[in-house]
Parts: sequence; C-alpha cells; structure tokens
Amino acid sequence: VALLDRGPTGSHATGAGLRLASACTEILTAATALVDRADQLRDEQSHLPIATTRHVIDHFLADWITEADLAEVRIDVIESDTLRVAQAVRSGEAVLGFTDGPGAPVGLRSEVVAREDLLPVVGRSHRWFDRRRALSGGDLGAATLVRQRAGSGTRDVVDAALSAAGVAATGEEVEVSSATAARLAALAGVGVAFLPECRVARDLERGALAVVPVLGGRIEQPVRVVWRGARPSVRSARGLLDAIAAG
Repeated sequence: VALLDRGPTGSHATGAGLRLASACTEILTAATALVDRADQLRDEQSHLPIATTRHVIDHFLADWITEADLAEVRIDVIESDTLRVAQAVRSGEAVLGFTDGPGAPVGLRSEVVAREDLLPVVGRSHRWFDRRRALSGGDLGAATLVRQRAGSGTRDVVDAALSAAGVAATGEEVEVSSATAARLAALAGVGVAFLPECRVARDLERGALAVVPVLGGRIEQPVRVVWRGARPSVRSARGLLDAIAAG
C-alpha cells in the first residue's frame, strides 16, 4: 500500500497514508498515556504519606519504619490528633494512619498494633503527690483534671474509661493542646493528667511526677494502624504493615 506520493516538489500522503496517520496518532497518544501512568505508579510506590499522632511518632514509628526497610521510599508524615488522622486516611491524603483512640475509626480497616497504660500523674506540688491510699472514683471526678482538646485519642480513652466506671467529672477542667502541654501542666501541679506510661517514665524515675493510686484498675490505650479498602494498594504500605505484624 502506497503511503506517500513522491514528486519534484516533495512528498504528499496518499489517502491510505492519511488514514494510517490518524491511527498512528491514536497509538502514540495511548502509548504516551501508558508511560505517564507507569511513571505515576512508580512515584506512588516510592512515596508513602502517613498520618499519625504525636504519641506514635515519639515512641513507635521510627522503629517500625526501620524494621520495614523503607530506605528507598520517601515518607511524608502528617502529624495530627486521632480524629484528623482518620479524616486524612478517608480522604486519601494519607495511605496509612496511626490512631490512639478507644475504638476503630468508622469506615476504615484497622488493626491494634500496640497498647499502652495511661497513668494518672501529678507533680510534686500537688496535694496527692505522696498519696498512698487509693482514690475513689468520686474523689477523682471532683479533682482538677488536665485534659487534652477534643479530637485527642487519649482524651477519648480516658472519657470512655471514666464513663464505664460511673465516674462523673465534676471538678475543674484545664484543657491543653497536646500531651506535651498536659505533662508540663502536671509537672507544675495544676491537676491530674492521664498520660501514656512511656511519656512519663523518666519523670517518674526521677521523682518529678507520681502516679495517683485510683480504685478500679488500669486504663489501657490501644494504638491502631488504619487504612482504606481490604489491603493498601501501595507496596511500601503493605511492607510496613507486615513488618509491624512480624514485630
């Protein structure tokens, strides 16, 4: 089939050549789209956005990433509270999220990957610093409590535990923006703060904080990894999940 007519003034496409050129354009467009999509997939596989709470960043995340061997993956960490971590995963802003609230976020798959005791602590200037006799729920509820702002997983865990024990918070409430601020408030003797054991271990060892004995047992805070769908589509996310499970 002749595709070109050659003459003294140049070459011109034949009718068959024009029809074939149209088909070639479609093929080239499809091939370009295929290459672009391959580049996009490669970028997605080498990029892992993670939304997580500060508690997980400070005490868990670095070890998990090391165990997963993600040296070739660019990891973007979005720090927020438990409520907004779940929102980031639902919206697709993050592939994985780590929350520390009492329950699994609605609409997401999740697994509990760690547990931590929440301890009621006070500073040296607080009247309960040297207390040995366990407090009743009523005494605790009437005390000044240092609470993190709404959206905090720690706050939700404490609220759920107190409610389950029939304890009503009737005393003064001091709301702070973070666990770090809650720890500082406790050190200053402002009130009773419930904080993860790993965050206050050194303060307890050096006698800057003391655990207030409370009737009714321990409060346990779960740490969950959350994601959309049956299984994350990004390979590095699956690798991180596997490393956490193996650990």
